[in-house]
Amino acid sequence: MAEDWPVVDRNARARRIAASRSGPQSVFEAALSQVGLEVLQGAADGLPRLTAGQVGTEAVFRAQRRVRAFIGVLEEMRAAQVRGSDHGWSAGAVSPAGGFVPVRSPGGKGAGGESARKVVARLLAELPVGSGLSGLTLVAEAAELPEPVRMNGHPHPLLPTSVALVGPGSSLFHSGLYAVASRADSGLRPNWLPGLERDLQGPILPLVFYNLLTRAPGRSKGGRGAADLALRILIEGLCSVMRRDWQRAQRQPVSVTTTLREFLSWLYGERTPRPNEYWPRLMAAGAALDRNASRFPFRDPVTGREGLRRVVSLVDIPRGPQALDGALTLAVFLPPGSSSGPAVDRHRLRYWGRKSEVAYRALLGLAYDWYRPGTTRFPVSGSQAQEWVQSRNPVHYAPYSPERIVELCYPTSTYSRRRTLVARAWAVVRKLDAAGDLRLVGRRILPPVEDLGVEV
Repeated sequence: MAEDWPVVDRNARARRIAASRSGPQSVFEAALSQVGLEVLQGAADGLPRLTAGQVGTEAVFRAQRRVRAFIGVLEEMRAAQVRGSDHGWSAGAVSPAGGFVPVRSPGGKGAGGESARKVVARLLAELPVGSGLSGLTLVAEAAELPEPVRMNGHPHPLLPTSVALVGPGSSLFHSGLYAVASRADSGLRPNWLPGLERDLQGPILPLVFYNLLTRAPGRSKGGRGAADLALRILIEGLCSVMRRDWQRAQRQPVSVTTTLREFLSWLYGERTPRPNEYWPRLMAAGAALDRNASRFPFRDPVTGREGLRRVVSLVDIPRGPQALDGALTLAVFLPPGSSSGPAVDRHRLRYWGRKSEVAYRALLGLAYDWYRPGTTRFPVSGSQAQEWVQSRNPVHYAPYSPERIVELCYPTSTYSRRRTLVARAWAVVRKLDAAGDLRLVGRRILPPVEDLGVEV
């Protein structure tokens, strides 16, 4: 948790957020929000307790007056509906020893000075609020502002294990690799999903993510049509954070930035959609990912703490004539316990996301199903680096029963004709086999040949 970080690290993180492209605006909005004002007020009220015995009474009151003066300016800016882009702001002294607060420059709005967002962010970083923390740090953490990290451009990125759910029937239930949660935690009512009372056999995403943009979660498209846009954005966000940044992404959100043009190419391929096509869809997908029902259930493997977390969000979507070359930002906040999971073929996953909802779902589920240390993956004999390889022996892959293949391809379907769903699911799997995205041996589904390791 953030409370356990060294103060210097927390302040440095907040400064990196403020220094990012969209950081000053995000800090400005957070500072003027109810949450931002409340956390600063709480800091001011707690200064006597935090500094007891360390500094004199007059110094404490002076520090309180400085923080409260800053809060007063922020409240005035909020009441006047000042925008972060409004120019004409600069630093003004509270008193000779009282520090600085944002003030309107002589001449009024737009006359000299800087934009409000830059002045507020800079002065918050200089505002001490006790315990060695800055006002910028308190506001950034209270608003869960993401820290910018480098985009993962690897063609075969890793997905974290903690976003897959495994039921009590799975051999991985007690392995510590996955967050343990019931399928009912998806937010869908049990009477919509028959069979919830039975154990799950395979890792899946929370069910709500398969149909975020659909009112009828039980629908079945038979393998035709693109996968849910919000689901694809979720996966893109997870794939975009490098393994080296996963630990910090579990403590506080991180953000990755790309151009809108590049982002749209992930979702639409070589075709660039018009703004009236992509804008409402992105807005709807972003809103779906931000719903409370779209939070991931998690269990911290170290502390045992449980909760819900919004894992991927669309932060900035550029608009205007030059929007395609503008910066689009994704925020990622991983569940506790995220550890190395399966690699996915980013290019093929994007291809099937545009072509077939069912194929896309199947490839996601199979990626986790194939990632079973000691069952489908084995350590290389004599390897000092603990290298693991994927088995190419079909006996290590359990055959798919009718129930399991439906669960893989149609996890939310309430279609009563289960035989039809079974036939459709196997048709999609055979199509993936023909395309080289998996290897079908009877009713056993293996990874593509190039992904397999040694015969074991």
